[in-house]
Amino acid sequence: MKIPVKKLEEHLSKDFANLYIICGDEPILVKEAQDQIRSKATSLGFSERKSITCSSKEDYAEIGIENNSLSLFSEKKIIEVKFSKQKFSKEEIPILTNVCSQLNPDNTLLLIFPKLDKKTIASPWFKSLEQFGILIEIWPIKSNELIYWIKNQLSRYQIDLSNDAVQLLTARVEGNLVAASHEIEKIRLLEPEGQIGLNEMLNICSNSEKFDPYQFIDDLLAGKSEKSLRVLHSFKDDGFEEIFLLWLITKELRILYRAKEESEKGIDPKITFRRLGVWEKRIPIFYNSINRVKINYLRMLLSQASALDLLIKGLRKGDIWQELTLLALSISGRQIISPKNIKLLVDS
Repeated sequence: MKIPVKKLEEHLSKDFANLYIICGDEPILVKEAQDQIRSKATSLGFSERKSITCSSKEDYAEIGIENNSLSLFSEKKIIEVKFSKQKFSKEEIPILTNVCSQLNPDNTLLLIFPKLDKKTIASPWFKSLEQFGILIEIWPIKSNELIYWIKNQLSRYQIDLSNDAVQLLTARVEGNLVAASHEIEKIRLLEPEGQIGLNEMLNICSNSEKFDPYQFIDDLLAGKSEKSLRVLHSFKDDGFEEIFLLWLITKELRILYRAKEESEKGIDPKITFRRLGVWEKRIPIFYNSINRVKINYLRMLLSQASALDLLIKGLRKGDIWQELTLLALSISGRQIISPKNIKLLVDS
């Protein structure tokens, strides 16, 4: 059976299945659905948890072994299996269908797929999985829906923001769910009392963190490599969301690339920056940055950011923070990325 993600909480309040299938590439919504299922399972006595990341034949075999094995203490178990790829071989498909058709009643199986194409969703083998449990397809939240998602999250944490403050928060995250989640978590840590108005929200946005990721981006563009490196190490130590940092960096790189591209056609970069929504006070930072690099180098930086996106999604191997450092240093003016090592990263 297929249910929309917004109906998952209602479903779990009335029922619980032995198989849940989540597919989508919006990490915040995927994690949210995963947490809801895990919380319900725990309340029902599924006290043991096994996580499997499927990338080899041995991993697929482990799913069946975990499904058939008895817990040492006869506890109910939730088995969470994460897949990084979108296509499955003739050897892998029967393993999945067999396990799902023969689920141990003392287990709950949670399969987490990336976004799958229509052909895979409509295939007989995937349809058979849906017959054995609950399918939850997760789609990105539309821009006009984001404010309602933010309000729902705030309500869940009993945080009271004025309408102006909510609108400021929505505008600040620019449609990015990871950014929105990060800002809400910042507000939670402050444990506010009473309603937060516009002025309080402005202070929270600028002063609530040890290091501000938005200031970090400005320092990168200004060529402050040493300071940027210290801040990046702090982000790593504090468990900062890598995908949020990459989103911020990629967004600014695209603006720089577009302005550089149009400047070669004789268009003043400042005009392009304003058209792309860069705040007036930040235009000098962008303008100085664009004068330091050639368009081919910006193209290489975007390729590196794309390779990093694959790494964060589990589609290639590497050290995320090491590559973020490489990218950050290159943006700040230390030209250590070359076509050769970009090709190695993308090929890997």
